[in-house]
Amino acid sequence: MAKQQQQQHSTKERPSEFNFSSPNHVHQLDQIPTAVLKFLVVLSPTLHYVARFIDLVQWRADRRRQSFLALLVWITFCLWTWHYLAFGLPSLVLYKLARDWFSIKLTRARREAMEQQRRRRHTTMTDNNTATAVMRYSDDDEEEEDDSELYVSRKIRTESTDVSLEETMADIATVNAFVDHVRLRWKQLMVHLDGTRADTVIGVLTFLGYAAPLWIVLCWLLGTQVVLAVVGSLVWLSYSPAAHVVQVALQRNVLLRHGLATLWAYGVAIVATSLRFQQQRQKVSTRARVSSWLASVLSRAKHEKSRTVQVIDYVEEKEEDSKRGTRSEMIFQFEVYENQRWWLGVNWTTNMMPSERGPWTDKQLKPIPAKEDFELPEPSVTTYDVDKDKNKNKKRKTTINKVWSWVDGDWWVDMTGEVAGRVDRHGWEYGNNAWKQMNGTATMQTFTRRRCWCRRARLVEREIVEEQEETKKDI
Repeated sequence: MAKQQQQQHSTKERPSEFNFSSPNHVHQLDQIPTAVLKFLVVLSPTLHYVARFIDLVQWRADRRRQSFLALLVWITFCLWTWHYLAFGLPSLVLYKLARDWFSIKLTRARREAMEQQRRRRHTTMTDNNTATAVMRYSDDDEEEEDDSELYVSRKIRTESTDVSLEETMADIATVNAFVDHVRLRWKQLMVHLDGTRADTVIGVLTFLGYAAPLWIVLCWLLGTQVVLAVVGSLVWLSYSPAAHVVQVALQRNVLLRHGLATLWAYGVAIVATSLRFQQQRQKVSTRARVSSWLASVLSRAKHEKSRTVQVIDYVEEKEEDSKRGTRSEMIFQFEVYENQRWWLGVNWTTNMMPSERGPWTDKQLKPIPAKEDFELPEPSVTTYDVDKDKNKNKKRKTTINKVWSWVDGDWWVDMTGEVAGRVDRHGWEYGNNAWKQMNGTATMQTFTRRRCWCRRARLVEREIVEEQEETKKDI
């Protein structure tokens, strides 16, 4: 069961990252479970590359050139796939070998140049042997210091693909934010593809009615490679600043909005009316049937157009609200176990033996309050200042809002094992006097029982970043 933590309003200075390479944080590393720490260490290079790829996909400000080059690589790969597969892989192997060979040669040449320069300096110091006594004493001190330095171990830190733990934590944050965004888009797509709802089916059929003929014509005219290049480029450009400018311009175009709303309204009206008329079995003339169909289409289209315009306005307001900061949502399922013991003459009760589990426990048999007394943490607001811009005299204020809410209206009994006979029709699981041999049937040898209560909760975290001008104090 999740532990409730006290959360309060606080304003504090927080560094942009924690430096786990500092010896002061060795105790923090020791507190991390070994499996988790090994997982982070082993996958740190992979997470680093994944985070850099996500930066390219999202067109970060410092990687826009690389994002554009990646777009060109995708287009050329789609257009010349055979050439990439035939010559690209051998070229990559040869490039790796040549780079390693040249790096060794360059390192060796630099080391030889340093040795020659050191020898010349030693020769020059030997020729200048007319120093004063004071200088001789100072030279003796320096020689003593040099002798002490001879026993100090020296190594050159090799360049490898390993990254520090603080960089890995930053990469994990980047990957988590991107995965949350992808999951949210996927959930929205699945909602629009829900075949159990009539309005969703009508909307999908309307979209296919417009998009399917255009898609078939493009595939026939352009070919598979060009279509893949175009579709991949559009997906890649969806995060770019240019795409954002085009999207804002199209959203503010009133004529385009009403035109799309009209097309969508008539498409929905035609599909819905056709499906409804196919289900009717009335014996009427064809002319009367067509007239009734046209009247139904016009009436439905008028209603759908106003509704579509309202939906477009709502989506725009929602997008403007989402621009205030990043929003992440997580669902947690809490499980509590209700335990009871059978006593002669009393029947089932929550009075337990002193040495056994309590009437309410979690999955690890730790005692907890009853489910009616379980409360979610209060909403919290945490504010801290990060990344002060020295050139613009600005500092960024980050505010994190955390809100807990229940997804389920009330606690519900887990009936997962009812079909297999592990629980009865009320969710109880019966056992012997030692809470062993649990099954879903009560017999003369059963003296204990338990059942699992579940309830899901949602944690919504919104991070808002605001830039503030730093006011200079008069001295």
